[in-house]
Amino acid sequence: MIQRIKKYINKSEFVSNSLTLFTGTTVAQIIPVLISPLLTRLYTPGDFGVLALYMSFASVLSVFATGRYEMAIMLPKKDSDAVNVFFLSLIISMFVSIIVLLLVVFFHDTITLWSGNKRISPLLYFLPLSVLSLGSYKSLNYWFNRSNKFKNIAVSKVVATSSNSAISLASGVADKSGYGLVFGWIFGQLSSMLFLLRKMLIECKGSFKHVKRIKIIALSKRYKKFPLFDIWSELLNVLSVQLPIVIISQFFGENITGHYSFAYKILLLPFSLLAFSMGQAFFKKANDLKNEGKDIAVFTFGVFKKLILISFIPLAVVGIFGDFIFPFVFGKEWIIAGNYSRIFSLWIFMIFLSSPLTALFAVYERQRTNLIFNFVTFISRISLLIILAVKTNDDYKAIFWYIISGFVFRFLYLLVIVKIAKINLYKIFFVILKYVFPTVIFLIFLRIFLTQI
Repeated sequence: MIQRIKKYINKSEFVSNSLTLFTGTTVAQIIPVLISPLLTRLYTPGDFGVLALYMSFASVLSVFATGRYEMAIMLPKKDSDAVNVFFLSLIISMFVSIIVLLLVVFFHDTITLWSGNKRISPLLYFLPLSVLSLGSYKSLNYWFNRSNKFKNIAVSKVVATSSNSAISLASGVADKSGYGLVFGWIFGQLSSMLFLLRKMLIECKGSFKHVKRIKIIALSKRYKKFPLFDIWSELLNVLSVQLPIVIISQFFGENITGHYSFAYKILLLPFSLLAFSMGQAFFKKANDLKNEGKDIAVFTFGVFKKLILISFIPLAVVGIFGDFIFPFVFGKEWIIAGNYSRIFSLWIFMIFLSSPLTALFAVYERQRTNLIFNFVTFISRISLLIILAVKTNDDYKAIFWYIISGFVFRFLYLLVIVKIAKINLYKIFFVILKYVFPTVIFLIFLRIFLTQI
């Protein structure tokens, strides 16, 4: 049996690459999960709200950091072209970080006022560093993905989370300002970027001789769809996640923001890392199949089934028992986050199923389709949240319907991806019904039984 498993892993490039990233990702996610009960006792929900607000600023700005050319690193057939695209994305990252620095210096007070949280004020000066490290990491990540050096990517994840956790814990014990969470996150991102940069300087320096200004200009035109369409699509996608944090902070305060962002982070972190790992390997394999003129549908459907099998049981458990799990693990003051986690489980499930497969938009150069869908999603969901926040003044109702809308639109997004991949829709619905519904029904009856005891 063991020999058969090894043979299967060695035979399948996708499984082998996914397993490498999965191993590193698993180690990386265990670290923050293990220390979360400690962090929730060292920091307040308000401190987590400040972290969420800073991450919102950094995440939105980092969309522009590479012009989305990091995605194009995967596409050229020649490595000599790919390395020029890589340097193009790095140049843009440095340029954007300088612009962010100027914006922070000249509009510091305005940004602080607009954020609705004065505690963010001193942290704004770290944004240029975060933008540079995030942008550079994206470019390095896709370079190593193209080079089939998935081990380096996996290790970089461990470096990021271990550095983040160490700084957050140390600062929480030594400093009561509550900024340790933010400094931990900044240091984690920076350290993982520097790790990959060092690896590239050691292992790939021979590729630098192919870098030429005329090639960089030519390739920037060849892949112009990424800054023209994909950058705005990604911006809308990020804003649909990050802007609600600012809106919730404005209407309901940093305490509710902390509960919302903590529940989202705890559920999303492990699944986003897994989705990222599988998405990286999927992008590489799907692009190779396309270049070879082979069918992608069968491969995509196989990946889709794996995504369901990985995610549906743990997320179903949180969806049914989240309001019991969170107070027990993190402390009774986090019961609000536990209530949010039950709704989040639906949205996270759809995010996990669709995120790795979004690489198909880049593989088939369908960025315009992606942009249109993300624009409609963004306008619809943000409008819904603002209307509910203004009219109801009820944080749970506003957040509940915002999350549900996320689930609905992500499901529709998945259907768009399925159409691009030319997969039979009936096969998708059958797999979901086969695995998900029996488990959910069993857990619902289990909750009813346990609450009656």
